[in-house]
Amino acid sequence: MGERVDVLVTLGDGVFPLFAQAEGKTGHGQALVRTAAGALPAQSRPGELDRQVLLGTDLAPREYVRLLEREHDVFHSVDMGGTMSPYRWTLNGRAHPDIPPLNVAEGQRVRMRMRMRNMSDMFHPMHLHGHTFALTDTGLRKDTVTIGPMRTVEIEFDTDNPGQWALHCHNAYHQEAGMMTTVSYLA
Repeated sequence: MGERVDVLVTLGDGVFPLFAQAEGKTGHGQALVRTAAGALPAQSRPGELDRQVLLGTDLAPREYVRLLEREHDVFHSVDMGGTMSPYRWTLNGRAHPDIPPLNVAEGQRVRMRMRMRNMSDMFHPMHLHGHTFALTDTGLRKDTVTIGPMRTVEIEFDTDNPGQWALHCHNAYHQEAGMMTTVSYLA
């Protein structure tokens, strides 16, 4: 939820279906892209989707978008937890707004370990405002990463955009139940 990918698509002349379906879901979105005259496609769901589908985890970043190699200046550990009764989602054992910010200073390299520790089967797409980050295992640049149950993800980002930036679960009902904090630049 909330993941985005920048892609460059080169289309020829004609009419092409644009089809989006979330993995494991039955609903979908669709549109037509028209670059010139042409007949409408016979079906809106492209047949290519019946073959092996390329996943974001199969991709590797180009060198020019990778973070430059350097040691991190600051390390933050963010443990995600939650309960169904009462319905409450936490970061480092606390729910928003009663959670201290993650303090940074401009010009730092920040490494952040986000761990799922709840025993539920919930996934948390964690989104950082104001920055992109790199997954430390692949170098992929993102602003949202989905963390599965009992999993750990490490990210790195450069503090190059001063302000007060939200870090939260992109499942709005988890965010509203407390899974949110602030990445806060100190003067």
